[in-house]
Amino acid sequence: MHRTRLIAIALAAAALAFTPTLAGARSPSRPVAIARTHEASLLAVPKFIFHAGLAFGAFHHFIYVPFKAGKFTSGSIFSKIKNYLEAGAAALFVYHETKLALQDAQQNKVLKLLVSPITSLDALFNTIVSKVKGHSLDAATITSAENDVSSIESQAKSSGSTISEALPTAKQLLAGSA
Repeated sequence: MHRTRLIAIALAAAALAFTPTLAGARSPSRPVAIARTHEASLLAVPKFIFHAGLAFGAFHHFIYVPFKAGKFTSGSIFSKIKNYLEAGAAALFVYHETKLALQDAQQNKVLKLLVSPITSLDALFNTIVSKVKGHSLDAATITSAENDVSSIESQAKSSGSTISEALPTAKQLLAGSA
């Protein structure tokens, strides 16, 4: 009795393994590369909004607002050091998240128009990283970055992808990525 059950199970499994599925018999399946590209394109918009939102939120909170408030030039030496350390960690985080947002923008047809502005903003954030390391932040660089961020936010909104700035957690900031 036990042997007949095993034989029946083995035959059923073999029949299922070699029988084409109904879905596969009705329509040809997509090539794997096309399916992956389509999935990546669909996920690119929310990923772009996520990465750009974190990058822009960190830039505003840890670099732009403290710079405009004069926290890098006034106060005690310890507060300046603290502000530069926060800005340095934030600058690295912003640079990394901007790179990820750029990759996402390159994968979607709607976001392709943002590739050029994000590329220039990415280079500008790389400059900010260098200037934070050298303790030489200047108003022209910070203002230029702020203008570029605002421009990208408005272009994204006009294409239907509203970027909501978000603050990264301390863990994300210290890890350098979300």
